[in-house]
Amino acid sequence: MKSMQSMTFNILARKENNLWVAHCLELDIVATSNSLTDLKKEMEGLIITQVDYAFSNNNLDNLYHPAPPEVWNLFYSCKESIEKKIKMRPGFSGSSFVPPWIIANTCINREAALA
Repeated sequence: MKSMQSMTFNILARKENNLWVAHCLELDIVATSNSLTDLKKEMEGLIITQVDYAFSNNNLDNLYHPAPPEVWNLFYSCKESIEKKIKMRPGFSGSSFVPPWIIANTCINREAALA
């Protein structure tokens, strides 16, 4: 059986006051929303767009920008996480290869906020 290639991204989702904030640790991109469901959709869309654009423009050297250490620390102290396999929907023309799947590991931190 042929293996399917994928990329994995870690996401910290946390509640700050009345707003949900998601931070992709490998790409250092942030999304906000009033609901956790909408937040996940927004972050997935941002990750897909970022990856698709990098592959379509042969710009993989600039794809990864790690989040600050305090975000990683909160992610690794998390107790509730969800893994989701997301099918890529390439939208930029000229792409010779885009990974067919993104794996999103989302940590849901309902208690801690960044200092």
